[in-house]
Amino acid sequence: MKKTDKNKKIGWGVVGSTSWSEHTFSPAIEKARGAELRAVLASTRNKAAAFCQRHGIENGYSKLEEFVADTSIDAVWIGGPTHMHKDHAVAALKAGKHVLCEKPMAITPSECRAMMRAAKLARRKLNVAYNTRHSPKIQQLQKDWRAGRYGNPVHGRAHYYYPYPAKPGGWHSREKQVGSWVFNDIGTHLIDQLRWFLGDAKKVMAAHKSSPSWGYGTPDHAVAMISFKNGSVGTLSASTGMAPGRSRLEFYADNGFVIIDNGMMGTEGSITTGLKGGKEKTVKLPFSPTYKLQVEAFGRHIMCHAPYPLNPEDGLENVKLISQARGW
Repeated sequence: MKKTDKNKKIGWGVVGSTSWSEHTFSPAIEKARGAELRAVLASTRNKAAAFCQRHGIENGYSKLEEFVADTSIDAVWIGGPTHMHKDHAVAALKAGKHVLCEKPMAITPSECRAMMRAAKLARRKLNVAYNTRHSPKIQQLQKDWRAGRYGNPVHGRAHYYYPYPAKPGGWHSREKQVGSWVFNDIGTHLIDQLRWFLGDAKKVMAAHKSSPSWGYGTPDHAVAMISFKNGSVGTLSASTGMAPGRSRLEFYADNGFVIIDNGMMGTEGSITTGLKGGKEKTVKLPFSPTYKLQVEAFGRHIMCHAPYPLNPEDGLENVKLISQARGW
């Protein structure tokens, strides 16, 4: 993107015209400061036209090469199926667009590396959309934790059951396309939070996966244990079908603890903290528009090289752990 004045809006294109691209990603762009939704890539011309009508934009495409050639687009938010992330990202980067890719970054580590090479060659920004990292309250909590306020990390426990209201079908039911459904849908968020608080991981020590909710050949429930380089351990439990639809993050160190009840994805919840020998304290965690804040942070990253709360390597390391946990 050419150097411009600070008041210029970043033109965004979204990949995907339904589901999360429709009800979450596009509205986040429309509400964000310094951003403007300008184009969409849909699976059909009719879907592209319908999306354009709903969002009041003109540029709707069903062909990738036409979408990335659109000169009104400065940045692309990739929200399509996971097995298409690499091809969409590489094409956009080669066309000179910056790329914000939905989680997980791709299906395999080799696909992640291909995306990173393309970004380096194109001299464009590439990053991954783990929106919980943009919650201001959790950001401050993580800084305190990593600064050693609670002591040396011992154990992190991450839990999130996000029950789909109905069978999604399609690519979600195909293991190689979804990349092991529950790991790539919910587990990837939990892995990111464990890595954010506990640091670099060593390996997945154990993993269990099953399909109690939807009966697909790809799992909808998973439990895993991860060892970290600082000697701590992380455990996660994730589901795309089981109640109650709440998240819980717990981090324990040798001098204190942090518990984030609900709060992932920007939802309202609470934060409980405590130090050894002291009284625990619980405060409200208000709703945070993390998707909008993510767009704004990526915009600052593009325009003035401001820090972004993760990097492509975080996306790669996440997919490495998912690959270990699913066994391929």
